[in-house]
Amino acid sequence: MIQRLVPLLLLVGLLPASAQEAPVDDPEQLAELAVQSQPTLDAARARIDALQSMASASRLWADPMVAVELSNLPVTAPWINQHPMAGIQLKLQQRFLAPGQAEARSVAADARTEAAEAVLPTLANELRGEVRERYWDLALVRQLRGLTDQQVTELDGLIESVQVRYQVGAANQHDLLQLQLKRDRLAELLPDLDARAAMLQSGLNGALARDPATPIRTPGSTPAVPLPGTADERREALQRHPALSELRAAAAAERAESARARVESVPGPTAWLGYRVRSVQTNGDPGTNFVTAGVSVPLPAASARRWSAAAGASDARARAAEEAAEGRAVRLAARLESLEAQHARATDRATAYRDALETSARAALESTLAAYQVDRAQFSDLIRAQLDLIDVQRQRVTAEADAARARASVRTLIAGVE
Repeated sequence: MIQRLVPLLLLVGLLPASAQEAPVDDPEQLAELAVQSQPTLDAARARIDALQSMASASRLWADPMVAVELSNLPVTAPWINQHPMAGIQLKLQQRFLAPGQAEARSVAADARTEAAEAVLPTLANELRGEVRERYWDLALVRQLRGLTDQQVTELDGLIESVQVRYQVGAANQHDLLQLQLKRDRLAELLPDLDARAAMLQSGLNGALARDPATPIRTPGSTPAVPLPGTADERREALQRHPALSELRAAAAAERAESARARVESVPGPTAWLGYRVRSVQTNGDPGTNFVTAGVSVPLPAASARRWSAAAGASDARARAAEEAAEGRAVRLAARLESLEAQHARATDRATAYRDALETSARAALESTLAAYQVDRAQFSDLIRAQLDLIDVQRQRVTAEADAARARASVRTLIAGVE
């Protein structure tokens, strides 16, 4: 009976060493697919188009005014030949831009457009980061699910062998019950892992703007990969982070609005030209036509204060955006340091578990099994050795996934550096 138990125990907790993995989906390709298909980015592009359309009209003057007027008609005799002041007044009026107004408006409109355009890379980068994070979360859950399923299967076979030994009095009942309890507890994890995988796949497909049930293939293992670029390249790339560019563009737009407000506080003049058509009067006046011309300039008593307040508000918003950019740069640098440390530690852990601890756990299982065969070890010792091997394997899988997720987060921070 022991001979039947030996090969089974050797297989417990061991993953296939060189199984050929099926093709998997590349997370970077999925990230680019999300950027191309996500309606949120299309909405941002539409807002940019709207601002560009408005910017094209920023240099236009105000519309000219044309007026026709019957003026100075006597109430008792409402005809233009009854009074020397009566006539038909034709008037053309135009408000002119003050010096620098057209340019200031154009610069402000262009700056608003550029600020909106700067939002697009931020949204795209965040979307790529979301896809990468969920992809590696999904890969980890599936790998843990496969490991747990294999463990349950091997424990089922082990239970059958122990039951045979128990029937002939070579095994204790409490060992059998303990083994069954461990099997049942592991089996109870499988539905939770399946549900978690389904949730992650649905969320990932949501980011890709497609059917939630669309299959996504993930790898069966996750070998550690070095971080992209050198340390100096990664820190230099942080200065070009889309979020920082967005805040700087917002500050530039507010500065342009402030400059426009100061120019607008000095309104331009309004000029007009009038032509009065008169009629021959009954009193002998020949009804000569008159021409009038004039210019008016507003007295900016209140408007200057309003534009000054608008300029001050824009300056304050610009300072806020600039301060926010500085604060964000500090936090991004700290985040990069944290992720680099996380990746380094996860890689070391994965290497240690794969190259040393897993080998040691296997050796311990084999040694315990050999001792159990000659009654120098208890069955509980054998079970503990087997569970230790499973725990080491789970720790290795988790460490590899931690390294992959840290690397994905670094890629999101330093978009463009390989």
